[in-house]
Amino acid sequence: MIMIREILARPQDIAWLPWAVQYFFFIGLACGAVLFAGGQRMFSRRGLLSAQQSQWEFAAMMLAVTAVVVAPLALNADLHQPARVWHFYAHFTPWSWMSWGSIFLPLFSMLVMGYFLVLIYSRLKAKPLPRLLAGLALLSALSALSILLYTGREVSTLRAQPLWFSGWLPLFIFLTACQAIPSLLSVWLWREPQYQRPLARWQLVNLVLLALVTVLWASGDNVSAQALRDWAAQAPVTAAFPVALWLLLFGLALFNGKKIVSTPVIAAQALIALTLCWSVRWLLLMQTQTLPKYNVLANPYSLPLGSEGLLAIIGTFGLWVAAIIAIREGVRWLEQKVTSTNRVEGEIHHG
Repeated sequence: MIMIREILARPQDIAWLPWAVQYFFFIGLACGAVLFAGGQRMFSRRGLLSAQQSQWEFAAMMLAVTAVVVAPLALNADLHQPARVWHFYAHFTPWSWMSWGSIFLPLFSMLVMGYFLVLIYSRLKAKPLPRLLAGLALLSALSALSILLYTGREVSTLRAQPLWFSGWLPLFIFLTACQAIPSLLSVWLWREPQYQRPLARWQLVNLVLLALVTVLWASGDNVSAQALRDWAAQAPVTAAFPVALWLLLFGLALFNGKKIVSTPVIAAQALIALTLCWSVRWLLLMQTQTLPKYNVLANPYSLPLGSEGLLAIIGTFGLWVAAIIAIREGVRWLEQKVTSTNRVEGEIHHG
Protein backbone atom coordinates (compact mmCIF):
# COMPACT_ATOMS: atom_id res chain seq x y z
CA MET A 1 0.00 0.00 0.00
CA ILE A 2 1.34 3.44 -0.95
CA MET A 3 0.93 6.17 1.64
CA ILE A 4 1.00 9.82 0.67
CA ARG A 5 2.06 12.32 3.30
CA GLU A 6 1.35 15.97 2.72
CA ILE A 7 3.42 18.56 4.53
CA LEU A 8 1.73 21.89 5.03
CA ALA A 9 3.81 25.02 5.46
CA ARG A 10 2.97 28.66 5.70
CA PRO A 11 5.05 31.83 5.40
CA GLN A 12 6.71 32.88 8.64
CA ASP A 13 6.44 36.28 10.24
CA ILE A 14 9.45 38.58 10.27
CA ALA A 15 11.21 38.24 13.63
CA TRP A 16 13.49 41.29 13.45
CA LEU A 17 11.84 44.63 12.73
CA PRO A 18 13.42 47.83 11.32
CA TRP A 19 14.30 48.77 14.90
CA ALA A 20 17.06 46.14 14.70
CA VAL A 21 18.46 47.75 11.56
CA GLN A 22 18.53 51.10 13.33
CA TYR A 23 20.32 49.60 16.31
CA PHE A 24 22.98 47.90 14.19
CA PHE A 25 23.43 51.14 12.24
CA PHE A 26 23.91 53.46 15.19
CA ILE A 27 25.94 51.09 17.35
CA GLY A 28 28.25 50.52 14.39
CA LEU A 29 28.80 54.26 14.02
CA ALA A 30 29.39 54.61 17.77
CA CYS A 31 31.96 51.80 17.84
CA GLY A 32 33.73 53.06 14.72
CA ALA A 33 33.93 56.60 16.11
CA VAL A 34 35.20 55.41 19.50
CA LEU A 35 37.93 53.28 17.91
CA PHE A 36 38.93 56.20 15.69
CA ALA A 37 39.07 58.60 18.66
CA GLY A 38 40.82 56.12 20.92
CA GLY A 39 43.37 55.42 18.21
CA GLN A 40 44.33 59.09 18.14
CA ARG A 41 44.95 58.97 21.88
CA MET A 42 46.63 55.57 22.18
CA PHE A 43 49.02 56.06 19.25
CA SER A 44 50.07 59.55 20.27
CA ARG A 45 53.39 60.28 21.95
CA ARG A 46 53.01 59.88 25.72
CA GLY A 47 49.30 60.62 25.45
CA LEU A 48 49.89 64.17 24.18
CA LEU A 49 48.05 64.82 20.94
CA SER A 50 48.87 67.10 18.04
CA ALA A 51 46.34 69.74 16.99
CA GLN A 52 44.99 67.46 14.27
CA GLN A 53 44.74 64.43 16.57
CA SER A 54 43.03 66.53 19.24
CA GLN A 55 40.40 67.82 16.82
CA TRP A 56 39.79 64.37 15.39
CA GLU A 57 39.47 62.79 18.82
CA PHE A 58 37.01 65.39 20.11
CA ALA A 59 34.87 65.38 16.95
CA ALA A 60 34.80 61.58 16.86
CA MET A 61 33.75 61.38 20.50
CA MET A 62 30.93 63.88 19.95
CA LEU A 63 29.78 61.71 17.05
CA ALA A 64 30.07 58.58 19.21
CA VAL A 65 27.98 60.11 22.01
CA THR A 66 25.16 61.05 19.64
CA ALA A 67 25.04 57.52 18.22
CA VAL A 68 25.31 55.80 21.59
CA VAL A 69 22.28 57.76 22.82
CA VAL A 70 20.06 56.48 19.99
CA ALA A 71 21.29 52.88 19.63
CA PRO A 72 20.04 51.45 22.99
CA LEU A 73 16.64 53.06 22.48
CA ALA A 74 16.29 51.35 19.10
CA LEU A 75 17.36 48.01 20.61
CA ASN A 76 14.87 48.36 23.46
CA ALA A 77 12.10 49.04 20.96
CA ASP A 78 13.10 45.97 18.94
CA LEU A 79 12.61 43.78 22.02
CA HIS A 80 8.85 44.53 21.65
CA GLN A 81 8.39 44.47 25.45
CA PRO A 82 10.60 46.78 27.56
CA ALA A 83 10.20 44.37 30.51
CA ARG A 84 12.29 41.84 28.59
CA VAL A 85 15.37 43.90 29.43
CA TRP A 86 14.94 42.97 33.09
CA HIS A 87 14.92 39.26 32.23
CA PHE A 88 18.43 39.48 30.80
CA TYR A 89 19.71 40.27 34.30
CA ALA A 90 17.32 38.16 36.35
CA HIS A 91 17.88 35.08 34.19
CA PHE A 92 21.40 35.43 32.82
CA THR A 93 22.36 32.73 30.31
CA PRO A 94 26.12 32.57 29.63
CA TRP A 95 25.62 30.67 26.35
CA SER A 96 23.53 33.50 24.88
CA TRP A 97 25.23 36.39 23.08
CA MET A 98 22.22 38.59 23.83
CA SER A 99 22.71 38.03 27.56
CA TRP A 100 26.33 39.11 27.25
CA GLY A 101 25.14 42.09 25.25
CA SER A 102 22.99 43.19 28.19
CA ILE A 103 26.28 43.68 30.06
CA PHE A 104 28.45 44.92 27.22
CA LEU A 105 26.06 47.62 25.99
CA PRO A 106 25.49 49.56 29.26
CA LEU A 107 29.21 49.33 30.04
CA PHE A 108 30.07 50.68 26.61
CA SER A 109 27.59 53.56 26.96
CA MET A 110 28.99 54.55 30.37
CA LEU A 111 32.59 54.41 29.16
CA VAL A 112 31.80 56.53 26.10
CA MET A 113 30.03 59.12 28.23
CA GLY A 114 32.85 59.13 30.79
CA TYR A 115 35.52 59.47 28.10
CA PHE A 116 33.61 62.36 26.51
CA LEU A 117 33.00 64.22 29.79
CA VAL A 118 36.64 63.94 30.86
CA LEU A 119 37.68 65.11 27.40
CA ILE A 120 35.42 68.16 27.69
CA TYR A 121 36.81 68.94 31.16
CA SER A 122 40.40 68.69 29.96
CA ARG A 123 39.67 71.06 27.05
CA LEU A 124 37.75 73.63 29.08
CA LYS A 125 40.24 73.67 31.95
CA ALA A 126 43.26 73.41 29.63
CA LYS A 127 44.49 70.34 31.54
CA PRO A 128 45.83 67.56 29.29
CA LEU A 129 45.13 64.65 31.74
CA PRO A 130 47.09 62.29 29.44
CA ARG A 131 47.09 59.21 31.71
CA LEU A 132 43.39 59.35 32.57
CA LEU A 133 42.35 59.95 28.96
CA ALA A 134 44.69 57.25 27.67
CA GLY A 135 43.16 54.79 30.15
CA LEU A 136 39.61 55.74 29.18
CA ALA A 137 40.51 55.53 25.49
CA LEU A 138 41.85 52.00 25.95
CA LEU A 139 38.86 50.84 27.99
CA SER A 140 36.40 52.40 25.54
CA ALA A 141 38.17 50.79 22.58
CA LEU A 142 38.10 47.36 24.25
CA SER A 143 34.44 47.87 25.10
CA ALA A 144 33.72 48.83 21.47
CA LEU A 145 35.36 45.60 20.34
CA SER A 146 33.15 43.65 22.75
CA ILE A 147 30.07 45.31 21.24
CA LEU A 148 31.24 44.47 17.72
CA LEU A 149 31.87 40.88 18.78
CA TYR A 150 28.46 40.50 20.44
CA THR A 151 26.42 42.17 17.69
CA GLY A 152 28.25 40.23 14.99
CA ARG A 153 28.10 36.86 16.67
CA GLU A 154 24.43 37.06 17.65
CA VAL A 155 23.73 37.06 13.91
CA SER A 156 26.52 34.91 12.50
CA THR A 157 25.80 31.96 14.81
CA LEU A 158 22.34 31.34 13.30
CA ARG A 159 22.52 28.20 11.17
CA ALA A 160 18.92 28.68 10.02
CA GLN A 161 20.11 31.61 7.89
CA PRO A 162 22.99 30.30 5.73
CA LEU A 163 23.89 33.79 4.56
CA TRP A 164 24.50 34.93 8.15
CA PHE A 165 26.45 31.83 9.20
CA SER A 166 29.92 33.18 8.48
CA GLY A 167 32.87 34.45 10.46
CA TRP A 168 33.32 37.19 7.86
CA LEU A 169 29.96 38.78 8.70
CA PRO A 170 30.99 40.63 11.93
CA LEU A 171 34.04 42.09 10.21
CA PHE A 172 31.97 43.04 7.16
CA ILE A 173 29.39 44.85 9.31
CA PHE A 174 32.16 46.64 11.23
CA LEU A 175 33.92 47.90 8.10
CA THR A 176 30.70 49.18 6.53
CA ALA A 177 30.32 51.44 9.58
CA CYS A 178 34.00 52.44 9.77
CA GLN A 179 34.08 53.67 6.17
CA ALA A 180 31.43 56.29 7.08
CA ILE A 181 33.36 57.80 10.01
CA PRO A 182 35.97 59.84 8.03
CA SER A 183 33.40 61.52 5.78
CA LEU A 184 31.16 62.27 8.78
CA LEU A 185 34.11 63.89 10.55
CA SER A 186 34.82 65.98 7.45
CA VAL A 187 31.27 67.31 7.66
CA TRP A 188 31.58 67.81 11.42
CA LEU A 189 34.80 69.80 10.89
CA TRP A 190 33.56 71.66 7.81
CA ARG A 191 35.03 74.92 9.10
CA GLU A 192 38.48 73.32 8.95
CA PRO A 193 38.83 71.95 5.40
CA GLN A 194 42.52 71.16 5.90
CA TYR A 195 41.42 67.88 7.49
CA GLN A 196 39.56 66.69 4.42
CA ARG A 197 42.47 65.09 2.59
CA PRO A 198 43.87 62.94 5.43
CA LEU A 199 40.33 61.87 6.38
CA ALA A 200 39.62 60.92 2.77
CA ARG A 201 42.71 58.71 2.81
CA TRP A 202 41.37 56.99 5.94
CA GLN A 203 38.12 56.34 4.11
CA LEU A 204 40.00 54.86 1.15
CA VAL A 205 41.76 52.42 3.48
CA ASN A 206 38.44 51.34 4.98
CA LEU A 207 36.81 50.94 1.56
CA VAL A 208 39.67 48.77 0.31
CA LEU A 209 39.48 46.57 3.41
CA LEU A 210 35.71 46.32 2.98
CA ALA A 211 36.11 45.18 -0.63
CA LEU A 212 38.77 42.64 0.38
CA VAL A 213 36.58 41.13 3.11
CA THR A 214 33.60 40.98 0.74
CA VAL A 215 35.62 39.15 -1.93
CA LEU A 216 37.04 36.67 0.61
CA TRP A 217 33.56 36.04 2.00
CA ALA A 218 31.92 35.56 -1.41
CA SER A 219 34.71 33.33 -2.76
CA GLY A 220 34.63 30.90 0.16
CA ASP A 221 33.73 27.24 -0.05
CA ASN A 222 30.97 27.09 2.56
CA VAL A 223 27.20 27.43 2.86
CA SER A 224 27.36 31.15 3.65
CA ALA A 225 29.43 31.99 0.61
CA GLN A 226 27.19 29.85 -1.58
CA ALA A 227 24.10 31.57 -0.16
CA LEU A 228 25.67 34.97 -0.84
CA ARG A 229 26.44 34.03 -4.46
CA ASP A 230 22.97 32.57 -4.96
CA TRP A 231 21.32 35.66 -3.52
CA ALA A 232 23.38 37.95 -5.78
CA ALA A 233 22.44 35.82 -8.81
CA GLN A 234 18.73 35.84 -7.95
CA ALA A 235 18.56 39.57 -7.15
CA PRO A 236 21.30 41.19 -9.28
CA VAL A 237 19.81 44.70 -9.12
CA THR A 238 19.55 44.62 -5.33
CA ALA A 239 23.08 43.22 -4.98
CA ALA A 240 24.45 45.83 -7.39
CA PHE A 241 23.13 48.73 -5.30
CA PRO A 242 25.76 48.58 -2.51
CA VAL A 243 28.45 47.86 -5.10
CA ALA A 244 27.49 51.04 -6.99
CA LEU A 245 27.60 53.02 -3.74
CA TRP A 246 31.05 51.60 -2.98
CA LEU A 247 32.38 52.58 -6.42
CA LEU A 248 30.96 56.09 -6.09
CA LEU A 249 32.45 56.52 -2.64
CA PHE A 250 35.81 55.19 -3.75
CA GLY A 251 35.93 57.70 -6.59
CA LEU A 252 34.91 60.61 -4.34
CA ALA A 253 37.40 59.65 -1.63
CA LEU A 254 40.17 59.24 -4.19
CA PHE A 255 39.43 62.71 -5.58
CA ASN A 256 39.08 64.26 -2.12
CA GLY A 257 42.38 62.73 -1.06
CA LYS A 258 44.12 64.90 -3.62
CA LYS A 259 42.02 68.06 -3.53
CA ILE A 260 39.91 69.96 -1.01
CA VAL A 261 36.27 70.08 -2.12
CA SER A 262 33.31 72.24 -1.18
CA THR A 263 31.11 71.57 1.84
CA PRO A 264 28.11 70.37 -0.25
CA VAL A 265 30.31 67.74 -1.89
CA ILE A 266 31.56 66.57 1.50
CA ALA A 267 27.97 66.44 2.77
CA ALA A 268 26.94 64.39 -0.28
CA GLN A 269 29.87 62.03 0.29
CA ALA A 270 28.85 61.54 3.94
CA LEU A 271 25.25 60.90 2.91
CA ILE A 272 26.34 58.25 0.40
CA ALA A 273 28.56 56.62 3.04
CA LEU A 274 25.66 56.51 5.51
CA THR A 275 23.41 55.09 2.79
CA LEU A 276 25.91 52.29 2.13
CA CYS A 277 26.18 51.57 5.87
CA TRP A 278 22.40 51.52 6.38
CA SER A 279 21.40 49.72 3.17
CA VAL A 280 23.82 46.86 3.82
CA ARG A 281 22.25 46.32 7.23
CA TRP A 282 18.77 46.43 5.75
CA LEU A 283 19.66 43.86 3.11
CA LEU A 284 21.39 41.56 5.59
CA LEU A 285 18.89 41.80 8.44
CA MET A 286 15.55 42.34 6.70
CA GLN A 287 15.76 41.01 3.15
CA THR A 288 17.30 37.72 4.25
CA GLN A 289 14.37 37.10 6.61
CA THR A 290 12.12 36.84 3.56
CA LEU A 291 14.12 33.86 2.27
CA PRO A 292 12.74 30.37 3.10
CA LYS A 293 14.26 28.62 6.11
CA TYR A 294 12.72 25.17 6.40
CA ASN A 295 10.46 25.09 3.36
CA VAL A 296 10.26 26.38 -0.20
CA LEU A 297 7.95 29.26 0.62
CA ALA A 298 9.22 32.83 0.71
CA ASN A 299 8.23 35.03 3.64
CA PRO A 300 6.78 38.24 2.20
CA TYR A 301 7.38 41.51 4.00
CA SER A 302 6.04 44.99 3.37
CA LEU A 303 7.27 48.01 5.28
CA PRO A 304 4.44 49.32 7.50
CA LEU A 305 4.00 53.05 7.98
CA GLY A 306 3.63 52.94 11.76
CA SER A 307 6.01 52.59 14.70
CA GLU A 308 7.19 49.16 13.51
CA GLY A 309 8.21 50.44 10.09
CA LEU A 310 8.73 53.78 8.40
CA LEU A 311 7.92 55.85 11.49
CA ALA A 312 10.57 53.96 13.46
CA ILE A 313 13.21 54.72 10.83
CA ILE A 314 12.32 58.40 10.56
CA GLY A 315 11.99 58.77 14.33
CA THR A 316 15.41 57.35 15.16
CA PHE A 317 17.11 59.47 12.51
CA GLY A 318 15.23 62.51 13.82
CA LEU A 319 16.40 61.72 17.35
CA TRP A 320 19.98 61.43 16.09
CA VAL A 321 19.80 64.85 14.41
CA ALA A 322 18.35 66.33 17.62
CA ALA A 323 21.17 64.76 19.65
CA ILE A 324 23.78 66.17 17.25
CA ILE A 325 22.33 69.68 17.53
CA ALA A 326 21.99 69.49 21.31
CA ILE A 327 25.52 68.21 21.92
CA ARG A 328 27.20 70.57 19.47
CA GLU A 329 25.37 73.61 20.82
CA GLY A 330 25.85 72.49 24.42
CA VAL A 331 29.62 72.14 23.96
CA ARG A 332 29.77 75.48 22.15
CA TRP A 333 27.84 77.17 24.97
CA LEU A 334 30.20 75.71 27.57
CA GLU A 335 33.26 76.86 25.64
CA GLN A 336 31.86 80.39 25.30
CA LYS A 337 30.91 80.43 28.99
CA VAL A 338 34.38 79.39 30.10
CA THR A 339 36.04 81.83 27.69
CA SER A 340 33.95 84.77 28.93
CA THR A 341 34.56 83.79 32.57
CA ASN A 342 38.31 83.62 32.02
CA ARG A 343 38.22 86.98 30.27
CA VAL A 344 36.39 88.63 33.17
CA GLU A 345 38.76 87.07 35.71
CA GLY A 346 41.72 88.27 33.69
CA GLU A 347 40.38 91.81 33.57
CA ILE A 348 39.79 91.80 37.33
CA HIS A 349 43.26 90.43 37.94
CA HIS A 350 44.95 93.06 35.73
CA GLY A 351 42.72 95.78 37.13
